[in-house]
Amino acid sequence: MLEQIQLENQKLQRVNENLRNELKKKQQELEKAKQAQNNNTKVAYLTFDDGPSTNTEEILAILDRYKIKATFFVIGNNSEFGKQMYRRIVSKGHALGLHSYSHEYRNIYTSATAFHSDMEKLRQLIYKATGQKPKIMRFPGGSNNHISRKYGGHSLMQILIQQSVQKGYKYFDWNVDSQDAKRKVQPRDVIIQSVMKESRNKKKIIVLMHDSQIKVTTVQALPAIITELKKQGFSFDILSDTSFTYHFTLEPPTSKRGGSGR
Repeated sequence: MLEQIQLENQKLQRVNENLRNELKKKQQELEKAKQAQNNNTKVAYLTFDDGPSTNTEEILAILDRYKIKATFFVIGNNSEFGKQMYRRIVSKGHALGLHSYSHEYRNIYTSATAFHSDMEKLRQLIYKATGQKPKIMRFPGGSNNHISRKYGGHSLMQILIQQSVQKGYKYFDWNVDSQDAKRKVQPRDVIIQSVMKESRNKKKIIVLMHDSQIKVTTVQALPAIITELKKQGFSFDILSDTSFTYHFTLEPPTSKRGGSGR
């Protein structure tokens, strides 16, 4: 009798093991299918640097109208208006990222200490205004900017990238440039055409735009950009510490950077 029970238990254990293996196999197949679907999904991450500004409310209204979310890499604005805009961005479900408090290259890029101090000042301001401590960031000028070499030396950006990652930040460059920073006021149609051209044949795009007072044509271009990207099959999402990212390649000191950096 005891021997029969033991045999039955062994049989049940084999059945359970087979079921576990089958379940594991199905989960792996499901994960592969999900990954393949994600790879084929076209996603646009609209990003706005340098705000908040007098254009922020209108940008938020346009995003609301089209029912999409975006990411704002903001700078320091300790006024009541600035703090209100930080709160508005968060309350609307958009992402807040750090872009330095001062955005003064000659200050933030003199040393690693100066850079992190400036970033922390912004992070604390945002925390007091919104209760959030952003963990995403964008380096002023991008992660391969050359102007930092003038103030902090050729290796400064490598050091800042390494230290920022160690501090738990995820940084983002861009793979679509709206070109709205190439001129003080870039024509609306140039901005639209730049985004459309650079978005072609890409599945995941991080679009660089600017939210500063003078960039009125960026605001004017935004509805057309959203409409055209939707026609191309893009959905929209916010950047986070688990989302798709894009990093520039760090270039040798003598090479010339092609993209614009703000």
